[in-house]
Amino acid sequence: MSRWSRLPEEMRLQVLETLAQDPRHNVVDSTYGLTNYALVCRAWQKIFEKANFRRLVLSQVDLDALDKIPKRCKPYVRHICLRIEINEYRTWGNSEQVIRPERMEDIAANNDIIELAVGNLFRVLKSWEKELQKVRPSYQGMALEMSIHSPSDPKYVSRGVTATGLEKGLSWTHEVGLEGAISKIFGGSVHIRFYQNLPQLNLVTRFIMKRHTRRRVSSFTLHQILSKFPHLEDLIFEPWQQSLDTVQDLVDAGYVNLIKGSLPKGLKHVTLLEDRQNGQAGLLTAIDPAQSASARTANPFVGAALAKRSVDFESLSASFLVEANDFFRAYKREWTWKALRSLTLTSMYLDSKRSSEEINGMLKAAGDAALAMPMLQNLEIWNGGPGHAAIFEYHGQRGEAYIAWHSTWNLTIDSHAVKAWEAVAYKNHGCRLDVHDEHALIGSGDEFRHYQDVIRRLRTRRNVISRESLGELRLELEDGCMCFP
Repeated sequence: MSRWSRLPEEMRLQVLETLAQDPRHNVVDSTYGLTNYALVCRAWQKIFEKANFRRLVLSQVDLDALDKIPKRCKPYVRHICLRIEINEYRTWGNSEQVIRPERMEDIAANNDIIELAVGNLFRVLKSWEKELQKVRPSYQGMALEMSIHSPSDPKYVSRGVTATGLEKGLSWTHEVGLEGAISKIFGGSVHIRFYQNLPQLNLVTRFIMKRHTRRRVSSFTLHQILSKFPHLEDLIFEPWQQSLDTVQDLVDAGYVNLIKGSLPKGLKHVTLLEDRQNGQAGLLTAIDPAQSASARTANPFVGAALAKRSVDFESLSASFLVEANDFFRAYKREWTWKALRSLTLTSMYLDSKRSSEEINGMLKAAGDAALAMPMLQNLEIWNGGPGHAAIFEYHGQRGEAYIAWHSTWNLTIDSHAVKAWEAVAYKNHGCRLDVHDEHALIGSGDEFRHYQDVIRRLRTRRNVISRESLGELRLELEDGCMCFP
């Protein structure tokens, strides 16, 4: 210890901070617990408590303990992940091999659990606000992440992997799922009217709901939550496509209302990604073919609503939930996206079966709208799946601008589309537009098994899907498993 004390203070601080960032500390049940380091002495306490409390992963039973965190540690909390556990599955009658379908009373009981958990979390965090203002007036806010799952999910589906298993390395115990398990995982709606009004939380600046929450959360429920975050700046929402068109129509109508009336005014960064139930490389269809869902035609009203609402955003990525052509066709000349720097959208027009006139018409509409985006640096329109991929890219920065086409088939960008983007380059960046070789193929298609293979080629990929979700998706495709919170 004497040698340690002889080191310059700056060096000691650097060593401790490096130790605090050791990735082994993130592993559940790790023997390298940060709490042990924090107990060594007062000089170490602040550094390791800061790392230890930065991200808290809780279930509803942990919320009482959250309320008892020492005051000195609360400013260190920058991310709270609430994993809400609903009821376990019931089997059908005397059979232990068939899961009983979810009944109305089951949905109501689960919604009661969710309502209580969310209400308790809001109550605790509201009590933090005054304390944080006194302890650290410059506190910059926290990320709030929510997920919903049943402890039965990984038990009864083939090769189910929980977050705990992912943190330790892949771990599953069941190779064959029980009949009806997939319907439970994707079934049941979360539709809650919070009878005890949720308090407003000024400290939440980021809200996250990832794709491993597979139950359908209604827009009304989301409205009640999002409307309580007046200082929200970032939103990540990764819902699932519905297998029934009638249900999807209701969900889309809810999205329109949510976009128009529930997103806080100060929102700057939005990531929306709609996943499909055939995403696990055939895993779901092998268990329950009725649960398969192919790519759908996006609701044009959702695209139009998002186009209008996004004029105040700094970045937007909306994949599969909206159609790029709907977004750009909704543009009105009086609109100006004053702060938008990054825009990423998907389009079913980017398909080798579409005519070049249709594709170029959409690209021209994109260029016309981009004239009203004076700060735009990156725009990508993409599509992809098994055996095919396409990306249209615009990049402009520091007096340079170019457009590029990358796909598994040839396309000639016509003069009308090129002229539209030439006008964008001249107006926004004061330069000529370079048109990169649109005949440079990105492969024959064999290397594209899934849309995630296209995401990895995007310049804006960090905006398209959360890093954790992309990692889980990769595991599901490569190992045939399903990841859960």
